[in-house]
Amino acid sequence: MSKQNEKGSSSGLLIGLLIVLVVGAALVGWLYINKSQQMNALPEATEMTEATPPAPPADSVPAQPAPTEATAPSAPVVIDVANAMSVRAIGNPQAPVKIIEYASLTCSHCAHFHNDVLPEMKTKYIDTGKVYLEFREFPLNDPALKAAMTARCLPEDKYEGFTSLLFKTQEHWAGNMNYMASLRQNAKLAGMSDATFDSCQASDALKQKIAERMQEGKDKWKINATPTFIVNDGAETISGAVPLAEFERVFRKVSNNTVGETPKVE
Repeated sequence: MSKQNEKGSSSGLLIGLLIVLVVGAALVGWLYINKSQQMNALPEATEMTEATPPAPPADSVPAQPAPTEATAPSAPVVIDVANAMSVRAIGNPQAPVKIIEYASLTCSHCAHFHNDVLPEMKTKYIDTGKVYLEFREFPLNDPALKAAMTARCLPEDKYEGFTSLLFKTQEHWAGNMNYMASLRQNAKLAGMSDATFDSCQASDALKQKIAERMQEGKDKWKINATPTFIVNDGAETISGAVPLAEFERVFRKVSNNTVGETPKVE
């Protein structure tokens, strides 16, 4: 190759290299400007915190129910002690023979009278207007006291039926450690609510009145055992488990033989 050809070839290569450098520089510049424009278009960086969502419109928020208080326990029932301690009796108040019975609802001899003697006495003498029988409590233990309080808190017309039930079922509740549950259940059968039962048992005033009634019997009639029957204001006294015939003997004595069957002579 001639020196002239070599020189021309070298010049061409140099020119081509310059063109490549110029084009590359221009391309880099364009890329840099475009990138800067994209960066300027981005929002400023913020601290990464949990965003609080915007509050919804007021009319789109469902109404929340108003807070309610816990259901309050039933209010205690007021026990009318004077009414509870009023006379509980069966028969004609104007009958010629009047009996006051002092009894304990856990007393077996008292149960004997109510279960085995009183039914016939009622048929022959009380329902016919010849004998009047008033009931007074003389509780000998705590079950008898709680039973007496329950009976007194019932309406007057429920008293005799309730005490009769307790005497009939005496062996099932009187000696049971869980006697209060039995009394509550029997009271429900008689129509007493749980609230009344609880208030009745919590009544210190009623308990005090029953204690005073017992003391009155001790002081006036010398009551020291149950059952004890005071006939015609103390004219005669009958104590313990006795048959109807013994009552009839006393009836004849205090009524000048107008009340009480005469024993048949065989």
